[in-house]
Amino acid sequence: MGILGNMGKMDDFEISNSKLILFLMAPGLWIYSMIIGIVHVDRIEVPYGREVFSMLFFLVVIIPSLNKQWSRKNYAHVVFSSLLLFAHYLIYTLSLNAFGLDYLLGTYIVLFGGILLQTNRMYVIVFTLTTFVHMALGLWLGDIPASVHSPILLSLATIFLFSFFIQNGFLRYKLELKKANLGLKSEVEQRNLDLEKRAKELAHKNRDLEEFAFVVSHDMKRPLRNVHSLAAWVKDDLKKGSLASAGDNLTLLMDQVAQMDVLIDGILQYSLGVDNKKVTRLLDLNTLVDTMVQANSGNNIHIIKDSALPRLLVDKAQILQVFQNLVQNAIKYNDKPEVLIHIGVIDEVDRFKFYVSDNGEGISTEHFDRIFKLFQKLNTRPVQDSSGIGLAVVQKIIGKMGGEIWVESELGEGSTFYFSLYKRDVINGFEAGKVCEPALALN
Repeated sequence: MGILGNMGKMDDFEISNSKLILFLMAPGLWIYSMIIGIVHVDRIEVPYGREVFSMLFFLVVIIPSLNKQWSRKNYAHVVFSSLLLFAHYLIYTLSLNAFGLDYLLGTYIVLFGGILLQTNRMYVIVFTLTTFVHMALGLWLGDIPASVHSPILLSLATIFLFSFFIQNGFLRYKLELKKANLGLKSEVEQRNLDLEKRAKELAHKNRDLEEFAFVVSHDMKRPLRNVHSLAAWVKDDLKKGSLASAGDNLTLLMDQVAQMDVLIDGILQYSLGVDNKKVTRLLDLNTLVDTMVQANSGNNIHIIKDSALPRLLVDKAQILQVFQNLVQNAIKYNDKPEVLIHIGVIDEVDRFKFYVSDNGEGISTEHFDRIFKLFQKLNTRPVQDSSGIGLAVVQKIIGKMGGEIWVESELGEGSTFYFSLYKRDVINGFEAGKVCEPALALN
């Protein structure tokens, strides 16, 4: 069915061309038949033959107007069938009229044009083979001198050979043109995808600029105002000779400077630390995560890897940053005496879905979006070295890799952070053709 389906397909240009020729054949058949009737009054005709085929050609011409979609898939079948029937009708009429020259010339023209209208080599072969056999049988069974057989069959074979070469060249050119069009279409689609990707990146950058403006105007101003106030207090204490109070205020001032340092480092990390790097080697996530687990585990911190992890085309530093941030958050924001963290992956059809789950405090549903924004902290418990930028960096890294990140959580029951990476992006999406080992291997 697949081969027959492909044989029946026609482009819009081919349909229009076939319609025009068949439209001209209908009145042409009638006029040609009438002329022969005037010249040869004693001709033999198939009753209602010309009327039936004239109507058939008109019907074939209007079919594309009735159903364009069906015609694109099946019109070649219709054209082949109608021309094949007409060719055999003409050969039969030719044999009835003793292969007269006027009938023979008309038949040759139709056979030549019928081959040129075919859009598939198999149709050309069937058309030429059946008509040649029919012509040979007509000559052999008819009351035709043997000396006439060879010239007629030789001339017919020459016409077939000549038309076959012409049509074969056209079909080859058509195939090459289709390949070129497919390549161009693929290139256009790829460029559209690149434009969409760049548009998304530009939207992300614009959003980042807005977030930076918010950070500078709010988060950075607050510690700066505090530093100014504390410096004034220290100055007053020194004037009064109150060294103890001055020392306390200097300690507070140093804390504010440290907080500003954390904020500035976070901004630099967010803006400069997530480049879209090209990767040409597979990274074994098992080795990476095992080392990280060993470094972060402790007496009351238990990190369990639930499943083997794949080898992927990802940047080592960036994917480590993702796992490290998620694990560190699970440790920092855990109110249980024993911290329990699970790391694993779910291998889906088109993507890998990684997860990091914990038994910590949990997050309320209304804060799910907020935690991925710059410098947004829930402040359920004060954490000294937290800038509120870790999850924003993680989201940015995952977004650069073409994936997404989300959280599922309940207050008091812990949280599970999921991030998905599509296989097309992390197996062969960076530099196709440079992978020297199996693209995926779950150990």
